[in-house]
Amino acid sequence: DPARLRAALDGAGLVYLSGITLAIVEPEDRPALFAALAAARASGALVVFDPNLRPRLWPDTATMCATVMQAAALSDIVLPSHDDEATAFGDASLEATARRYADVGAELVVVKNGAGEMLSLDAGQLQRHLPEPVTRVVDSTAAGDSFNAGFLAAHLQGLPLAEAIRSGARTAAKVIAARGALVEIGEA
Repeated sequence: DPARLRAALDGAGLVYLSGITLAIVEPEDRPALFAALAAARASGALVVFDPNLRPRLWPDTATMCATVMQAAALSDIVLPSHDDEATAFGDASLEATARRYADVGAELVVVKNGAGEMLSLDAGQLQRHLPEPVTRVVDSTAAGDSFNAGFLAAHLQGLPLAEAIRSGARTAAKVIAARGALVEIGEA
C-alpha cells in the first residue's frame, strides 16, 4: 500500500534498505517503494542502501542489476560488497564499484571487501582503508550487516569517515568471531 509506506517513512531521519528488500517486494510494487524513498529523501531523510546482491532471489541478473541501480540513485550512502558487485556487474576494481554508484547520485560509497582493503568515495574523494587483521573467524553470517551497523553508528555520531569505517570493521570482526549473527557489542 503506497500510502501506508509513505506514512511509515514520513518524518524518518534515516531509511535503510537492502537488495534483499528489493528482491522480496513484488515487481509491480517497486515503483511505490522508489517513490516513497524519493519523498523521504526530499524531506531530509538519509537513505542508506546495501545492495546485498542475492541472485537466487531474482528472476535474472539484468533485473537485479537494473533494480539495484534504481535504488542506488535514490540513496545518499551505498554500502556494496566488492565480490558480489564484481560477479553481477563485472566491476574489475573497488574503484569501479564505487564510481558506478557515485555516478548515479550516491554521495558516499563504502566498498566492503571481506578482510581486504576497503575503499570509500566521498564527494568525489577516494580513500583506501585497510582493516585490522581478523584473528578468528567462526561464522561469517552477518559480516556485512554488522559492518554496516558499526559504520553507521559511528558515522551518525559525526566521527571522521576513516574512524567510522574502522568501527564497522571492528564490529564485523567481533560478530564473525562467534557462532550466529548476534553478539554483545559494547564498545566496538
